[in-house]
Amino acid sequence: MRRNEPRARGERGFTLVETSIAMIVLMVAGLAATSLFVYATKYNVGAHDRAVAQAIAQRHMESLRKTAYDSLAASTATVTSAGRNFTVDVAICNDGTAPCGGNTTVKRVTVTVTPANAGNAWARRPVMLMTLRSATTFGTYY
Repeated sequence: MRRNEPRARGERGFTLVETSIAMIVLMVAGLAATSLFVYATKYNVGAHDRAVAQAIAQRHMESLRKTAYDSLAASTATVTSAGRNFTVDVAICNDGTAPCGGNTTVKRVTVTVTPANAGNAWARRPVMLMTLRSATTFGTYY
């Protein structure tokens, strides 16, 4: 377009101010989406830690089911799974009090698995499985 030719009617471009405002709006929307992805990633990792802790607790509980009643014992161990450390506490209670089942022939077995290095506070809460085991007795029933 030559300098001395008149512009066509209604032909206008965007001004520098309009372009700057549009870029700021797009930047705010982009930062909001980025923070959402960071939030989702953080909580997804925490959910994975809780799922792995649940699997470890279930595995320990299954191994205690195979253990003889008289051989059940409390223990504490550190387990590494999926690149994360978990603390596994096994508590056995059979003293006849109400919290322990109220009977000396019944043992309350509690497996507690705590993620050691979870990033989220809610993911650091322990996963707990509890069951009752009774002594197997054979004989005459009256």
